[in-house]
Amino acid sequence: MRLLIYLFDFIFVVILGRLPNRVMRNFFGVSPGQTGGSRPVAGRDQAPIATGQTARDPVCGMFVSTELSHRLIRGTETLHFCSQECLERFRRDAANAGENYTHTQ
Repeated sequence: MRLLIYLFDFIFVVILGRLPNRVMRNFFGVSPGQTGGSRPVAGRDQAPIATGQTARDPVCGMFVSTELSHRLIRGTETLHFCSQECLERFRRDAANAGENYTHTQ
């Protein structure tokens, strides 16, 4: 009988020990032993993961990934833009100044 009580206590302690871990995982999406950025969160509206270098948008000053940015090329110079709006604004200003740039996506 005493063995059954110890077994019951052991099972109770194991369940009670796993409960905070499960609550943390459900609440934060991460178990306590993991770091926050170690796995992507699944979702429909998830933005693409940017890797590599960043460049500053010459119009608004925002830093953008060189892999995901909108680009303009003139000779050996490549300019990176955060959005189509910044790209169009720069092209409009460059056209007024008489400069030619090639748009690449």
